Amino acid sequence: MSIENIGTVVQALIALIAIANPIAAVPVFLSLVPPNDPVAQRLAARRVGLSVFAILSGAVLAGRLVLEIFGVSFAAFRAGGGLVVMLTGLDMLRSRHWEPPEEAVTITAVDQLIVPVAMPLIAGPGTIITAMTMAARGSAVGHPALVLTAVGVVAAVVWVVLALSGLLQPRIGMRGQAIVSRFMGLVLVAIGAQLVLGGIAEFFDLASAVRGH
Repeated sequence: MSIENIGTVVQALIALIAIANPIAAVPVFLSLVPPNDPVAQRLAARRVGLSVFAILSGAVLAGRLVLEIFGVSFAAFRAGGGLVVMLTGLDMLRSRHWEPPEEAVTITAVDQLIVPVAMPLIAGPGTIITAMTMAARGSAVGHPALVLTAVGVVAAVVWVVLALSGLLQPRIGMRGQAIVSRFMGLVLVAIGAQLVLGGIAEFFDLASAVRGH
């Protein structure tokens, strides 16, 4: 793997982990699994990790087809996706998080692990759009495969964090979760701004214009 490809994987990995923010999902996850049962927690964490991988992989693999169907250019999607990432980062900086609806809905424990933990707490709209943007912003062959590599690592990180959630939450605490969330939000704002500026430059072909002068 070349240095450029490694850079692509690392950038996608940082963006996806920052916006997925599995630590923020720990309290909800622990409320849905049997307490003081590490085996059940590990099984539930594996189910969530596999669900996150399936959701984000689908976004990466189907992203180009969706854009072609709706006639959206990669540059426009990159700019729009970057804007969503920026807004998500700003929400994290202001400590605004997704909350479940008030109306009661009868669902099974397995369904609760997928909704809301896997989606939208972890693989939410912002995470899905980030994965699609990372895969669609370049036309080089193999680029989606690099993003899929990052998706696989993210799913593994989610798996490990949730499997160890019973040990992590007492040590991190609410203040620690808030600090991590705000830091990740700042990272997302920067990544989103880079995507927006890159999409605008690509859409108007500003790089060629500068070289022409």
